[in-house]
Amino acid sequence: MRMPSNHESERLLQEEKRKNLLCGGLAGEIQQVAQGIMLARETVELQTRGALPESSARFIEPALADMDVCVRYLNYIAENLADLTSQVQGRLTPRLQPVEPAWQWEQMVSLVNESCPGGDRVHWECGCAEGQFVLADQAWADKVLLNLLMNALRYTQEPVRVSLQPEGEGMRLLVEDSGPGLPPELMEHLFEPFLADSAQDGARHGVGLGLYLAREYSLAMGWGFSLESGPAGTSVRLDIPADPLPSSGYASLRSASRSLAVRSRQADRLRTAQSCLAL
Repeated sequence: MRMPSNHESERLLQEEKRKNLLCGGLAGEIQQVAQGIMLARETVELQTRGALPESSARFIEPALADMDVCVRYLNYIAENLADLTSQVQGRLTPRLQPVEPAWQWEQMVSLVNESCPGGDRVHWECGCAEGQFVLADQAWADKVLLNLLMNALRYTQEPVRVSLQPEGEGMRLLVEDSGPGLPPELMEHLFEPFLADSAQDGARHGVGLGLYLAREYSLAMGWGFSLESGPAGTSVRLDIPADPLPSSGYASLRSASRSLAVRSRQADRLRTAQSCLAL
């Protein structure tokens, strides 16, 4: 019987570690969501049986809202797991189409600020010309920025800075926060799924896939992705190449890209992401 080589043993050990992280991460997240649903259900059940005092009826609407948050969070976990599975199997393929990042991301930042208690938490700056399109997956473009924002907003109370600027013939997106920065021991494992979100302060704040998938989405679309972190905060840079087709050819697509349907999808993704912060 052939004994596995040191390289094979290390690979098997890493695979086992990832499986343990996956199982442990999922178990913790699903248990937390299940507890939220059960508490909300008990409140509604008491009201249905007439066992809840009239003075406590005001808790019904918040309980239903909590259930909605939990269901959205379960959908978020399922969607991220589906994308992770596709990535592991080499099937994570973007649906490239003309996208106007300056307008699309400005709308996303606006939605985030509208939903944040206490006013604007994200500062937006754009130096790109109006109507400049790139080839990207529209849904992934939203997910990349949203995942980066949700990650930054967890670890700082100061405003997060988002800047989209011309870079050669393409664009450069910077997402910067003034949080505590990432310790060196975490940087080595930062893009391992189910690890990053739990390692910064010892408590879990999500399934640990946001930053990992933001990078995978970016790389799959042909974007550059880099991260720097220190005591003054963390910054993520995306280098977006120029569209090989002339922007003038996309003038007729502007109304479609700016349709209410796009904003509606963005708002739905935002509500789902907010559920990650609420739990």
